[in-house]
Amino acid sequence: MTAGHAHEELHHLVDRLSPDQARRLLRLVKTDPELAETVDEEIDEPVRRRRLSIAGIGASGEGDLSERVENLLAERFNRSV
Repeated sequence: MTAGHAHEELHHLVDRLSPDQARRLLRLVKTDPELAETVDEEIDEPVRRRRLSIAGIGASGEGDLSERVENLLAERFNRSV
């Protein structure tokens, strides 16, 4: 297992933790002398949030498109509804 793979796998696992599980894991990390140094260093850094790269991709500004989906598809494929 490469370091990069382990890093990605750990991120995936942490993302799936419940808030209680995350608190327990943080307590465990803080009790490990080597890992605790890293936690103490990073506490002052702002929390980075992952952004969805596809968020807003379908925003048309035309209201609720789901009500008109059949008409829009028909227009696109030159068919009647």
